[in-house]
Amino acid sequence: MGYRDAGALQAGVDDNMLALVDDHEHSSLSPKQKAALRFADAHLSGPVAVDDDLRAELTAYFTPTELGSLLVRLMQFSSDIVMVALGLDLAEPVRQVV
Repeated sequence: MGYRDAGALQAGVDDNMLALVDDHEHSSLSPKQKAALRFADAHLSGPVAVDDDLRAELTAYFTPTELGSLLVRLMQFSSDIVMVALGLDLAEPVRQVV
């Protein structure tokens, strides 16, 4: 289990929540949660996937600060996608002391 999985479990994510996220468009998640997941899907597809309709939906549910926070988190979690794909992600984060 990677550290992201452990963090999700500590935050209360369970198999039911994972199933809802996997099929979020047809799930009982709130419209705000679905908008955030659409944003994540679009971000992973490329910036051009965030079209005017999605921008309007996002600004209806989130403040500019919240959107910035979502984007930073998406960038954080997608930055090590190659390591995860290769099975080289760390069991827990390495903290560098300077």
